[in-house]
Amino acid sequence: MRGKYPAGKSVFPFLAAIFIIITSGSCGIEDYVVIYPVPQSNITQQLNNHAIVRIPNNNSSPPFSHFVIFYRIYVSDYSEQSPTPGVFNNINSELNRDYVSISPLIDSETQVNNNMESIFLTKGYKYLYLEGGNLVDTVLSTPVLGSILVFDFSAGDVPTMTIGGTNVYRLWRSNGNGIFSPKPTDSRYFMNYDDIWDPQYINSNDSADVVNKAGISPGATHYTYAAMFIVAVGMDISTHSYIYSTPSLIHVFQLPQP
Repeated sequence: MRGKYPAGKSVFPFLAAIFIIITSGSCGIEDYVVIYPVPQSNITQQLNNHAIVRIPNNNSSPPFSHFVIFYRIYVSDYSEQSPTPGVFNNINSELNRDYVSISPLIDSETQVNNNMESIFLTKGYKYLYLEGGNLVDTVLSTPVLGSILVFDFSAGDVPTMTIGGTNVYRLWRSNGNGIFSPKPTDSRYFMNYDDIWDPQYINSNDSADVVNKAGISPGATHYTYAAMFIVAVGMDISTHSYIYSTPSLIHVFQLPQP
């Protein structure tokens, strides 16, 4: 399933949408394919463990297909109750660098011709899964339009995503479709297991979704944070290639203790 979203073709900005111009060879009429993002203003972040995402109902299918969520886990020795961009560098300098690079795309009206898969995967981000092994996009398709997503990383429980107040899904880390084996081997939950932040497992073969933090003192308490971004995906039927909206930051969640 990985790598299934190839780059789209020529695109033009209008508000926060992506426009693909398809010219009809028979009549010369231009049709516009539009993929709208989730506006950043539609997302409410609460403390370090909750986020509410209001999915707009302004996309139509086709061309809209589904939403994807990219994530990356950052090790830290810093506990933050309300993670905001101003403290990202305190949490992990790599988190700050990633956000500084991605943030100009959020709600952008000009930078709408980007291949989001390439941007995020190049930075070490992975696709979010659901417990059982399905990608999160299997439940974030057309029926989710107009719904509310609630992400809950509260202490004492496995992090979840709830759709429409009724359908609850436990979140799983990626294994790159079998390319790497996240640690601990017996759990892919977003929990602050010792093995998640153990430097010996932070590599391309094991926890490839984790980035370490340099300079953590021996014996210091370790925390882990998951940055998550949501992107709308559609299909350019003239080229059969995927096209993307701009991203929005869901939250930087502090992973609960197991």
